[in-house]
Amino acid sequence: MWQNLTYSKKIYAITAGFVLILLLAYVIVFSKTIALFRDTKVKQEKLSWLKEKEKEIPLLQSQMALLDKAYNSADSSSIRDQLTAFISDFAEQHDCVVTEIPEKALYANSQLNIQTNKFVIKGKYHQLLQLLDAVETNYNYTAKVVSVKYYSLKDLQTKQTHLYLAMITQSFRQHEPVNTH
Repeated sequence: MWQNLTYSKKIYAITAGFVLILLLAYVIVFSKTIALFRDTKVKQEKLSWLKEKEKEIPLLQSQMALLDKAYNSADSSSIRDQLTAFISDFAEQHDCVVTEIPEKALYANSQLNIQTNKFVIKGKYHQLLQLLDAVETNYNYTAKVVSVKYYSLKDLQTKQTHLYLAMITQSFRQHEPVNTH
């Protein structure tokens, strides 16, 4: 049968056989190799990402130590006093007026004390924004800013509109386990 074929048909048959062998080789060998290569590449990327994150561990540990120190202080009401003093000093230095100083709003259950404070400050937008940034930066671990609202009120006597910042912070303190032994 091979002898009866013309030269061009033999070439086509050899080419088709070669393509068939290439497809079989790809399915049997090369596809697995390519899949393993891709898998290795993904794992190498994950490994390099993990190595980068491993460098951040000391920073995270120091932040956790600060957090523990801040949350485990003996007097959580001092956080409100510290915030009040900080905001009052900032307002005095930046031509703002504290219009509301919070009373102690405390929620406690068997595991956690949550203290909520609402401060209202009157001032110019830029100074109020600086105050918000300063509170978030300086009290990042002890008193989280959970709500911010800007609003304006018109003073009917002076016919001026004043901008106010209502800022709500929350402080959390975990109860120490009580040993009965």
